[in-house]
Amino acid sequence: MHRLLVAMTVFTYLFILLPILVVVVSAFSPTEFFVFPPPGLSLRWFATFFGTESMRNAFTLSIQLAIVSSILATLVGTMGGLYIARRRGLAASILQGIFLAPLVFPAIVLGLSLLLFFKLLGGMPAFTGLVIAHCVLGMPFVVRSVAASVLAVDPVLEEAAQSLRAGPLRGFALVTLPLIWPGILAGGIFAFILSFGELNAALFLTGPGISTLPIEIFDYLQFSVGQLVIAAASALQIGLILIVVFGLERLVGLARVVRS
Repeated sequence: MHRLLVAMTVFTYLFILLPILVVVVSAFSPTEFFVFPPPGLSLRWFATFFGTESMRNAFTLSIQLAIVSSILATLVGTMGGLYIARRRGLAASILQGIFLAPLVFPAIVLGLSLLLFFKLLGGMPAFTGLVIAHCVLGMPFVVRSVAASVLAVDPVLEEAAQSLRAGPLRGFALVTLPLIWPGILAGGIFAFILSFGELNAALFLTGPGISTLPIEIFDYLQFSVGQLVIAAASALQIGLILIVVFGLERLVGLARVVRS
């Protein structure tokens, strides 16, 4: 039984990681078309990526969009997670359902719904619409992470701080916030990663001159030659995500985040 479990675990890891490894290795191929393993190593496709204005602009926009939307999702999701964890009753249940709804409905439905809603409002700048969509998609991860962290904190600790004449806000800042900070940060990181790779909702909300990196990759797959530039774009996405995760590990430790 133990050997079977180990074999299944190894197979699962290989099933997930091998396609990613193929993409990353292919990004360094010197050939015009996909060959694996590549006959050599080259930065040709990375140079092509950064030399293509549309790709470069999409990469920059995706980073800006991920930063802004993840910050907003973290702020709103933290407040929602605190309320849901500390309150009981119909209002908390309804709020929880609203926050977690994006996990149930496909992102493409959200994108279409926001597109129609923005038309009713007379239009919305493309970047603002994308921020709203990505914020909505990222909030469930923040809410769940923060709520789980708050529930793991003994409320007696904050009450003890208040009994020592620390007000509710100061007691929260000095006692609760340091304990739930890994959960807040983890939710924000998940929101950032989701935003950086989001395609379905963004397809409905981009406008002229506004294109995220996933959309640019999608367009290249359909209409362009020299498609190994897509492997370079994907490798850059993976690299940025690994940098973010490594930064999270250095800041608070992944083990502590997972426990939260």
